[in-house]
Amino acid sequence: MKKIILLVAAAIIGFSAQAQSFKFGTITADLGTGFGIYGIRAYSPINKEEHSGIGIVGTLPSFNAEFGLTKFLGVGGRFRRGTYGKSGTNVLRGNDIVGRVNFHLANKSDKFDLVIGAGYGMSSFGGDISDTEYIRTKGTVLNIHVSPHLYFGKYVGMFLSLGYNKHMLNNNIQIKDETGKLWSEADGATWNMGGVYFEFGVVGKFDLFKKSE
Repeated sequence: MKKIILLVAAAIIGFSAQAQSFKFGTITADLGTGFGIYGIRAYSPINKEEHSGIGIVGTLPSFNAEFGLTKFLGVGGRFRRGTYGKSGTNVLRGNDIVGRVNFHLANKSDKFDLVIGAGYGMSSFGGDISDTEYIRTKGTVLNIHVSPHLYFGKYVGMFLSLGYNKHMLNNNIQIKDETGKLWSEADGATWNMGGVYFEFGVVGKFDLFKKSE
């Protein structure tokens, strides 16, 4: 019994002495790419009809950065540039700039960190539909994600991310029709999108303060 107690105590001490992958003063940054499936719902005052559909979005790049407040909590930001397809030869794109709060639920090892978080920020979408038509929208986006980080060494690793974005793009809508007339949210125009995405890429980290907690 004494030997068992000593072995358990040694295991606990060894586990607690392991370096953590995230703590106060840890700075992480990642760069990635990915894709998503989106549902779109919009109202066009041009033909007075509601339109809906499902589309694919490609992400290149995504960039996330974070600062550790505690070993379980961090704050940071996110930038994402999405390509939502083409209208003829014209490309429809959008940008997201989001502030994030992340929770680090499994970071006892310096090789693995499970990050779950949420963010809110600005979003835009638009592009030329033809030589005479275009759409421009601005609004907000809500982001929720689960992003495990796997580190190969002290500073560099890879990440995977599964998330959901809800775009509320009903501010500053501009739709130009083929006659050159401009339509906006004042005419009843709406544009909302939401869907799931998957991203992957490289991640790096370093500690501002060498002293561990």
